[in-house]
Formats: sequence, structure tokens, C-alpha cells
Amino acid sequence: MNRGVLAVLFLTVSCPAAAQSVLTLEEALREAHAANARLPLPAYDVAIAREKRSEARAERWLRVAVEGDFIYAPPSGYDPVVTNLGEFKLQAIGRQPLYDGGARRGAVARAEAELDAAGGRYRVQEKDLVLEVTSRYTELLAAREEGAARREGIGRLESYRSLLRSRQASGQAVAADRLKTEVRLALEQANILEAEKRADDARLALNDLMGRDPRGPLEIAPLALDASSIVEVRDLGEVPEVSSARADARAADAALAIARAERRPHLDLSADVGFWGSDTSRLVPLDLKLTHPDATFADRVRRDAGYSVTLSLTWPIFDFGTIRARIAQADLTLRQAQQKIEVARRDARLKWEQARSTLETLQREIDLLSKAAPAARDASLEAESRYRGGAATLLEVLDAYASAVDASVRLSDATSRYRIARALLSRWGTP
Repeated sequence: MNRGVLAVLFLTVSCPAAAQSVLTLEEALREAHAANARLPLPAYDVAIAREKRSEARAERWLRVAVEGDFIYAPPSGYDPVVTNLGEFKLQAIGRQPLYDGGARRGAVARAEAELDAAGGRYRVQEKDLVLEVTSRYTELLAAREEGAARREGIGRLESYRSLLRSRQASGQAVAADRLKTEVRLALEQANILEAEKRADDARLALNDLMGRDPRGPLEIAPLALDASSIVEVRDLGEVPEVSSARADARAADAALAIARAERRPHLDLSADVGFWGSDTSRLVPLDLKLTHPDATFADRVRRDAGYSVTLSLTWPIFDFGTIRARIAQADLTLRQAQQKIEVARRDARLKWEQARSTLETLQREIDLLSKAAPAARDASLEAESRYRGGAATLLEVLDAYASAVDASVRLSDATSRYRIARALLSRWGTP
């Protein structure tokens, strides 16, 4: 077998993590957008709203239907004058609204506004998904970086412990120092377990967001720190929450127009063609026999065939305030929807300002920690060197070690929160 193939097989078997592809943030976002379980729900709302708009538009035009009924009433039953000895009807009927006070036009406007609102809610879910994926990705990365930093520190602590064991074996009184080192090792191991738990939680959540098995392994690529300047947003009126609130207000305004249309006259035109006759107990009715003794069933069909045109007028005059109450309800709903626009705009501005303030603070914190972390590491190495030479106590070594590890962990945490703050800024600062 080829040596290259053998090498690949060896790496795949001995290093399964290396064989797994590394996922970038952009790939995670694409995969989550394609396979997330929650995103299709608002997409269905958009599709439903689109069909409602089509329905509202179709309601304005001519509708044609075939209608019919058959009533059998024998002569021994009800009064023949009332029942006509039965009745049958089979007609093609067309109905066209001529004037409805603007009700159907308002229905179309409401359906279009509801479609825009559904589109805004879908965009909200999209942006929330981007924020959640980015947050879980950075949390996973930060937890793993913290675990790596603490494991590196544990390696140094274990070397101290080995040194202390050697000194204790040679008869030096270092039992107390060894106990302190053991305690610090236990605390660091507990911190690693907490970091691993946070990494597992982030991995489970990120896998679920991407439609994968939550328990599956996940290798992610490191992220570069985006240090670009913050772009000031002058108008947050186009963020999805505000756009959706505006669309809801337009829908409420259209609903008010529909309610007001109820008090106006409605005029409808209908026309029908087909068959409409009486006396379903005989093939040839008695009245036709009386006028035409030789009439047949074909004569009856010709007589009962016909057409008619109907012009209908409806104009409500008095209803104990029913329509007035509906108009008042629609007006209050419109005022509420208009107030929600202002609430959404203020909320978006507050969230954006909070993210901007957090980002500015974290920028300064990262600058400080970027200088402090290497200095703390150098101080830890220097304290270790002095301790080995007998010029420092173990307490000084442990303090320097703790400062070095804490500075490294805080830098990783600040970097993670900085990336999430940038994602929040994008979440609330773009349409």
C-alpha cells in the first residue's frame, strides 16, 4: 500500500480530532440559517400572510359559482301554495361588488401591511439567530482558551510540587508549602471542570442551532479580533423591530378603515343563468299541463330555463351602537400600534447604546490586559526562579501564578465579550 495512504489512515485512527474539519464562524452561520429548526416558523408566517394578501385582492373581483337545491314536497304534505309542490334550482351565479365603502380596499391594505410585519418578524428571527450563533461560538472558543490557559498553569504547579517533594524527601521543612500547592492544584482542576462544562454547554447549543446532533464533536476555528472603529448610527428607524411595528400600525389603520366602511352603503350586482322550477313530484307540472295539454318533459326544461340580474343595496341605519363600538375598538388599536412604534424605536436605541458603551469599555480593558498578561507571566516565571534560588517564598510564587492565570483568563473573557458586543451592535444597528 502507498506510504501516503498509510500515513493518512494512521492519522485518522490515532487523531480523530485532526481528521474532523474545523468549522469557521461563517460556515456555522450558513449552516444554522439552512438547518435551524426555529427559523422556518416565521417563514411560514410570511407565506401565510402572502396567501392572505392574494385572498384579499381576489375578493374585489367577480366570483362565479354553481349553486343548486332540490326540495321534494308531495301533494299530501304542506300547503301546495307555500311549497309549490317542491322546488329545484341549478344555476351558475356571478357576483360582483360595486361599492362597499372601501372595505375590500382596506382589507387589501391590511393584508399587505400584515405581510410586511411578518417579513419584519422573520428578519428579527434571522438577526437573533446570527447573534445566538455568534455568542455560542465565542463562548465555546473562550471556554476552551480558558481551559488551555489553566492546564498550562497546572503544568507549572505540578513542577513546583515535584520540587517540593524532592526537598521534603531531602529533609527540608516544606510540608506547609506542599499542602498549599496541593490546594491550589485542586482549585485549578475545579476551575478546569467549570470551563469544560461551559464549553460543553456552548457546544451542545451551537450544534443544536446548526441542526446537528447536540452530542456530536465540534472543532471551531479561532477568531481574529475586529478592532475597527464603531460606526455611529443616526437613524434606527429601519431595524426590523421598528419596521414590523410600523407595518402593524398600517394594518391597524386599514382595520379602522374597514370598520368605518360598515356604516356606508354597500351595493352588489349578481346575475344567474340556469334552471329554476316547481313541482318536483311530477315530470310535467300541472300548471304546464293546464296551459299545454301535450307538454312533455322537454317543454318543462325549456320553460324552467332562464336568467336574472339582481342589484342589492345594504345600508345600516340603526344597530344600538354596534358599528360605533367596532370603530372605537379599531381606533384604540391603531393608537396602541402607533405607541408601539415609539417603544420599539427607543428600545432599539437603548440596546444599541448599551452595546456601544460595552464595546468601548471592553476595548480599553483588552488594551490593559494585553499588556498585563505577558507581564504577569514574566513575573510568575521570575518568582519561580527566585523560589528555586531560595530568595522567594511559595506564597509569592502562588500569588504570581494566580495573577498570571487570572490575567490570561480575563483577557480571553474580555475578548469573548468584545466579540459578542460587536455582534449586538450589528444586531441593533443594521436593518
